[in-house]
Amino acid sequence: MAAGAPVVGANVCAFTVAGAQERCGETSAAGTARLGLRPGTYSVLVTPRAPTRLAEGRTWADVLDADATSVVQLEPHSRINGSVKDERGAAVVDAEVCAHPPQPLASPTCARTAGEGKFSIDVVSDVYKLDVTGPPGGKLIAQWATGRLSSGSADLIDARSADVDSIGVTMLKGVLLSGLVRGPSGPIEDAQVCTRTLAAPLPWDCVRTNKKGAYLALMEPGRYYMWTVPPDNVRLVAQWYDDVLEGVDTTDIAMDADRQIDVELHPGPQLRGKVTTTDGAPVWGAFVCVDTRFPTGRICRPTAGDGSYSVTTRPQTYTVQVLAPPDSDLINEFWLRKRTWVDANDVSLGNADRTLDLTLRHGMRVSGVIRDTRGVPLEGATINLNDEEGPFVGTDTDISGSYHMVVPPGTYQIEVFAPFRGERGDLLSQAPRDLVVNGYINYDAVLEDANP
Repeated sequence: MAAGAPVVGANVCAFTVAGAQERCGETSAAGTARLGLRPGTYSVLVTPRAPTRLAEGRTWADVLDADATSVVQLEPHSRINGSVKDERGAAVVDAEVCAHPPQPLASPTCARTAGEGKFSIDVVSDVYKLDVTGPPGGKLIAQWATGRLSSGSADLIDARSADVDSIGVTMLKGVLLSGLVRGPSGPIEDAQVCTRTLAAPLPWDCVRTNKKGAYLALMEPGRYYMWTVPPDNVRLVAQWYDDVLEGVDTTDIAMDADRQIDVELHPGPQLRGKVTTTDGAPVWGAFVCVDTRFPTGRICRPTAGDGSYSVTTRPQTYTVQVLAPPDSDLINEFWLRKRTWVDANDVSLGNADRTLDLTLRHGMRVSGVIRDTRGVPLEGATINLNDEEGPFVGTDTDISGSYHMVVPPGTYQIEVFAPFRGERGDLLSQAPRDLVVNGYINYDAVLEDANP
């Protein structure tokens, strides 16, 4: 059915605020129904005639001393069906399967697996990515279907025009890493215990400690690096396993079975100051990030309402970068307006605290959406802006295919690199194109299939 077409034969019922059915009618060939009602406020329920892919619709109508008109749009729905099993082929019951639409702030639609591990999710017809979480206590590793560790590499479920059946998910048994994180004053709440596998170039996976300082992480058997980062409200230094301050000195941990590792964090000096704009306004919600030139653990801390920040870390020489608030028109920069870590100025921190105030410039926003030829938004595409000096800034698209960057006015070359899609087929990246930025710029791109 075309969008905006009338729905014929739908049942339209009006209910009082107390829930009593007042009157019903059926829509005509024009998609309209007329109900004679007493003055009052009514809930109007529209149920399309079966069989249909249209879902029910609701609205409110205030019927006072004149006729009232309500318009209800019925959205097409689809079902995503499948099953979840463990690596032995046994059904996984009570796993949670959630369908995520391509909007970053939209809530997912979830269902739990029933007998034989089967699930069925009723969704608005669109494209989705599924994440699967095992039942409580089952020690099954959560995944993005199928077998992926992040939404960026998850399979895309296209439910725009029909139901999708036979989604098969196999969950792997994991091992538990647990322990306590303490400081000189006792347990530390909201610390992050982060691990990264040696088996593949994957990002860090972090869990947070509870009020008792306890943490619990479920992971695949293997070897991992471990890094513990305190919350920003305590004056303690991040630490690598086993009680070392630099990543080059760490040793990996073997996770062949459940294991407990307790962590003791220690005080250190602070780099502190304020972040303001060039006209002196404090910047709230930015992040001040410090790291060594040879990366040994990047620490980022937020700015407060008055622009103040503090980063507790070990004595060392660092580069300092400020990441502007996401929705601002401010430019991400290193200290003294340097572009990259290569040309960034060194900032030395000894055993005493140091004050370093930082300034951000206003710029122009460049944003857009990257899609494939089917109109599906592409998560994980990389967009770079280069000027005559070389790379200036880069970013990746989110689950909605959207991106944004802020740069000074000028002439740039924009590059769009396709995300890796594995078995889903390769896409062609877009060759560099000139882009003049002298105000807000919207730049969308469609990436072609490598093998159409």
